[in-house]
Amino acid sequence: MQQIGALAPLANKQFPQHLRQVYNAGGGRSKYGHLVMPHGQAYLHQHQVKVAPRAPGRLPAATTVNTNQDSNMRKDKYFEVEMKVNGTELDEYGVVNAAIYSSYIRNGLSKLLESVGISVDSMTSKGNALAFSEVQLKYIAPLRIGDRFVVKVKPTQIKGVRVIVEHRIETLPDHNLVLEAKGTIVCLDKDYHPTRVFPEVSAKFLQFFSSKDE
Repeated sequence: MQQIGALAPLANKQFPQHLRQVYNAGGGRSKYGHLVMPHGQAYLHQHQVKVAPRAPGRLPAATTVNTNQDSNMRKDKYFEVEMKVNGTELDEYGVVNAAIYSSYIRNGLSKLLESVGISVDSMTSKGNALAFSEVQLKYIAPLRIGDRFVVKVKPTQIKGVRVIVEHRIETLPDHNLVLEAKGTIVCLDKDYHPTRVFPEVSAKFLQFFSSKDE
């Protein structure tokens, strides 16, 4: 289990064992049979929660975000976090281990939440959480020890229980593309059920990425 801001990687081959560790640490299973997070903690972690369809009438009306509001977000605006590769992140071939990239994008998203004023403490105090339900990574080029790079993050859609987020990793200072990623973030209520995007999250994202913000 990785709390927001943590950088520990999750390798695919370790995934089954990791799930057992999370469950033993206090997680439970939702009515859909999917692993969920311990009560009172907000997490952003790959593959941790799978969203299952629910009857529309059972979703709380927690926000009024719609497609028209999504269209107000600038398509060319990213939140950026600069980072540097260290020696502990390399594989046996001398390049950044593939599993590390998921920690880079989680860190970028964590910094975005902090920057726009989305309070994780406020969410956890209510028993709510954020989680990645899906992350797709496309590797373009490797990073090596000492490389400086930037993680770019932007939400592209806010709808229902989901926020779709795009990431780019580029080298510095030349901005060569290293990785493209697309993630789906879901909001979970105190009973670990998917719920409509929290008003605080949608409002802060729309404000920061608004096309009116020059």
